[in-house]
Parts: sequence; structure tokens; C-alpha cells
Amino acid sequence: MVRIVAMLLAIGLVPPLSERLVGLDPSRPLDYLEAGEDAARDGDVDLARQLYRRCGSLAAAADDPGMAASAALGMASLEDPSGGHGAWATWHALARMLAPSRVTGATRVAPDADRLRFAELISHYRAGRSLQAQRLGRDPSCVALARAWGALLPGGGEGFIRACTGLSASAPPQLSPRQADQLMAVEAALLARSPRALDELRCGLGAPIPEIDARDPVGAFGIDDATWWWRDGRWSATR
Repeated sequence: MVRIVAMLLAIGLVPPLSERLVGLDPSRPLDYLEAGEDAARDGDVDLARQLYRRCGSLAAAADDPGMAASAALGMASLEDPSGGHGAWATWHALARMLAPSRVTGATRVAPDADRLRFAELISHYRAGRSLQAQRLGRDPSCVALARAWGALLPGGGEGFIRACTGLSASAPPQLSPRQADQLMAVEAALLARSPRALDELRCGLGAPIPEIDARDPVGAFGIDDATWWWRDGRWSATR
């Protein structure tokens, strides 16, 4: 009963998605990412894609590769990995190009599959995607990285893994603002840019790279205009 009351209170503190769309501001790309996660959770895939694309384009233009990579992973989460059009692989490749595998030590190298997988787990958990969080929460590499990053994860490494594997679609995670910020910080750190990422990927790290111009991450998100403002149910170029 206490849990149900807490959930209802938490839901009451979050403005409806329609209100948050009106309040979007291109100076705050994170708001687009969070709104995209909520739209995806509500089943509005088309709106989620629009929000993720705008977040990624804004973040890349602002030289925030961690958030841009998060947006790319958000786009990937909307695609079928077995689809013949290759969209899932394309968005994963873009995330890898934007992100490193190591954020500690003197030398940064390109992302490896384990760190990208762990960043995906964090993204799925934050968005309340229970099936994906449960699956990745059982992955040994994610368990190991959760232990390594435990000091910054809600409940510590072990607690975070338990929360992921026990996540229910009917009960999204209840995170305080500080916990949400910490998870975003860990995800961004895992996805911080490395100059060597593209070269190492070309040498065979991970899956083959689809046709993406790594010199133009802004363009990779497919936003070629300035329609950042949500007005009367559509995007607008004016505030």
C-alpha cells in the first residue's frame, strides 16, 4: 500500500507529456531525451523518434557526445534488431562512434561492447523498459560493470542489478532528481567521445559500420531545419 501511494505521488509530481512538450527548449537537450523516453513508454513511437532525433542533433551541435550517444541508443531501442533495413545497427554504430569504452586512466580508447551494453542497460532502466532491463541485467558484463560503478548507482552495484532484473512494466523506477542525475552522469561518462573510436571500429571492433558520416553527427540525426519548438501539436521554427 505504501508503495502504491508513493508511486501515485511521484506520478502526480511529473507534468503531463503534453505540457512538457510545450516547455521544450533547445538549450536543454536532456528534456527532449526524457520526453522521448516517456513517449516511447506510452507507445507513441513516432513522437519518440522525433524527440530523440532533436535531442541528438542539439547535443551533437553543443559538443555533448554522451547525450548524443544516448539519443542514438534511444533510436535503436525503437528498432527491431532483426529488421532487414539495418536501422538498429545504424543507430548502434553512431552511438559507438560518439562514445568510448574507458573513462578512467590516462589513455582513452574506443568503446567496447561491454560498456555500450551497460549504457544501454542504464537507458532501459531509466525509461522503464522492463524486458530489456531484465535481459541486460542478467548479462555478466553488465553485472561486473555495475559493481565497478556501484558508488554512483541507486542502491549500489548489486542493488541496481536487482532493480533492473526485477523491473516491472507496471511499476517504472521511482528515482529522485539526484539519482536520475547520477544515472545520466554514468551513462554520459560511458559514452564520452574518443578520437580513436572510428579508426578502431574500422579495424574490426564490433559489427560492420553502416554508412554514417562520423564527421557530421548532427546531420546523422536527420534534422536539417530549426524546428525545435512544439506548438499546437507540431514542431515550429519559432518560439
